[in-house]
Amino acid sequence: MEKLTDEEREKLERILGELSDHQATAEALRQHLSLLAASLSELSMTLEVINTVKGLKPGTDILVPMGSDSFITAKLGTTDKVITGLGADVAAERGSEDALKVLEARRTELAQALDRAREELGKLGERMEALRPEAERILEKAKQE
Repeated sequence: MEKLTDEEREKLERILGELSDHQATAEALRQHLSLLAASLSELSMTLEVINTVKGLKPGTDILVPMGSDSFITAKLGTTDKVITGLGADVAAERGSEDALKVLEARRTELAQALDRAREELGKLGERMEALRPEAERILEKAKQE
């Protein structure tokens, strides 16, 4: 029966610590991916609504969501202007076409961020998988003691 050397014990502790850190990072990345995907979905719906509304005539009756699957009827005052957020709770009125360009650029940025986060999560998973065999080898040796 073999006994773990101090070096093997330290190596195992280091690997297990790295795996734990990587696991926590992976969970944070998964949450980030979820938020990015939700934002991308919301932005896509916004673009679709702007495209639909700009094809309507002013005075057209629409349903405006209030939340909890409840709506109110309203008439469109204008279809060529949109109020979009600038950040920090600041919004500005823009022409529909300008708003579409700005929001499309945001969608592209979000899609790229989502791709980068997915890639980072994949690389993290690969690093974790690369560490596991060595940890398993040392643990197997420890069991034989």
